[in-house]
Amino acid sequence: MRNTILKLAIWINRSLSKKPKIAKALASIMPPNRLLYGSSYRKWYNSINFNAPIEEERILAITNYAYSNAKHYSSLNVDLPIISLNDFRNRIPFCDKEIIVNKGENLLTKQFNYSDYEIVTTGSTSGLPTTFYLPKKRYQKEYAFYHRIWSQFGYENQLRGVIRNEKLQENQHYKLNPVTKELIFDGFNSTDSYYQIIYKTLKDFKIEYLQCYASSAYNFAVAAQKHNWDITFIKAIFLSSENYMPHQRELLKNTLGLNVVSVYGHSEKLIMAVDFNGNGFYQVINNYGFLELIDEDGNLIQETGITGEIVGTTLDNYGQPLIRYKTGDLSSYSVYVKNGKRVLDGIQGRTFFKIYNKDNTFVTPTALNMHNDIYLHINGYQYYQPIKGELHIKIIPKESFTVTHENLLISHFSKRLAKDTLVVLKKVTQLTKGVNGKVQIFISNIKEDKLI
Repeated sequence: MRNTILKLAIWINRSLSKKPKIAKALASIMPPNRLLYGSSYRKWYNSINFNAPIEEERILAITNYAYSNAKHYSSLNVDLPIISLNDFRNRIPFCDKEIIVNKGENLLTKQFNYSDYEIVTTGSTSGLPTTFYLPKKRYQKEYAFYHRIWSQFGYENQLRGVIRNEKLQENQHYKLNPVTKELIFDGFNSTDSYYQIIYKTLKDFKIEYLQCYASSAYNFAVAAQKHNWDITFIKAIFLSSENYMPHQRELLKNTLGLNVVSVYGHSEKLIMAVDFNGNGFYQVINNYGFLELIDEDGNLIQETGITGEIVGTTLDNYGQPLIRYKTGDLSSYSVYVKNGKRVLDGIQGRTFFKIYNKDNTFVTPTALNMHNDIYLHINGYQYYQPIKGELHIKIIPKESFTVTHENLLISHFSKRLAKDTLVVLKKVTQLTKGVNGKVQIFISNIKEDKLI
């Protein structure tokens, strides 16, 4: 029954993409999420405990299953069973994108059924796409976790504004999804005139919650500040899928006083961490998956203040389980309780990129981090490397940005690169977005650029 209702609702949504009044009426009579998404959704939603300890039994269960039932894991000749977390940490090797690319089919278990899974492909800086399988019913889990997180800010399935990766047709200002309760705007249109349309539409529909990429929320906030809009009707902004940067936090949280929650996750759906206060600290959600940090030598980090790579282990994808999967994201612990509460001090997402000097030496974008006070004078930045030995820094300057700031930035970046590397500062009105509508912090044209 649930699948029939959901399929019908999705079909209606598509049919009404250009009929917002009818879609709005339908949204008002849609069944609540607990009925729409079925028993699995309700089970997930009711089981979520943001303060739960690490779920050792689930970790050991899926690890032992994977190493008994998938060719790749079985070929590693790990003595089974794995009987404790210490056993897991000491004996289970890491998995990475290269293994998925080259041996993905060998990660499938005896339980895998093509009819229950769908293939997902993500891009890679090495040029090789990463392809893996996720359960078709994963949306019930994803919706449950996101809805539960948002409920901490009073969200109860109201119609919310969404500025993410949707590209609308020409002259279409928005569309309304009555199933997911989304008033969807064009995430690729960053003009001031369009943000004025967004503001008016939010007021007309009495929207209280926004779901955005961090860059989209920031651009809207810049327009709000410029035009002195009253945005006190916005009770919270929900961020995900894109790094939440210091200059964005300065405006959204500190200047405008908005409630911001930022969720860290990734395409493989292994782990989740939540910045409930919008202050840059992400609490690891142990109910969702198992997160670890490792240093450059693969050693486990179990103390605060040491930057390492985020590693994830699924708790429920028994068809293609990824065990100790290296995500390529960096962070450190600000709070660490062994097998208990852990809080990450920011997320340095996808920062294993190389910015090359002419002699093939390199630095990463993390090494180029700017001083916090510069964020007061810019509305965003982006790195672009067309060739080795040349780096462009695109910035959106505020009116307060001066030649002095420009010279300080050029000096800052020049000191971190080889002396013969050309640093070019470019003032722009918009940053380059990918096909998914996300602003990429670093873009490179260098074919040899690979993950470290």
